[in-house]
Amino acid sequence: MENKIQQITTLSTSAILSHSLLKASHLKTDPYTRAAIGITVGAGLFLSSNPIVRYAGIGIAIAGALQITDVFKGGRLAINEAKSQVYVLHETKGIIELKNREVPEYNIDGFTCKGLNGVFKLSDGVYAEINFKNEINVLGIGAFVNTMRRAGFKLKKWTDLQADKRWVQLYNLSV
Repeated sequence: MENKIQQITTLSTSAILSHSLLKASHLKTDPYTRAAIGITVGAGLFLSSNPIVRYAGIGIAIAGALQITDVFKGGRLAINEAKSQVYVLHETKGIIELKNREVPEYNIDGFTCKGLNGVFKLSDGVYAEINFKNEINVLGIGAFVNTMRRAGFKLKKWTDLQADKRWVQLYNLSV
């Protein structure tokens, strides 16, 4: 009975601490990457012959798997070092103009900056950055996800085909 309590305590403590640590990086690290780190570390520890380490591994893996819930919150602009004006497409509020170097605290569907001559679509759970050269980079495992979902840089032809005409408005701000 005492061994069972120790296992449950180890599992719970590990899951709670790991979840907190992974969540602490949520502003710059996409949920796919956080989940992969948690699950990989947890699986590695689970292979240990030490039962305490094994249960800690299970807790870490659970915390990693829970990061996937953030995927459903939408994409995010994690770093904004753009030289030109940046506009984001908020999921419900429409187009929002960002202040110089502002990083929104909310999730977005996509963004553009003056002179880009296109828009950048973000899949849910994908984080991107605009560097000081106005180059866009997708962060972490989200880069693979964005490619698989056929998101990313889009030209006027794509925006014209969208049912949501806010994409056309966003494109017009990019030229």
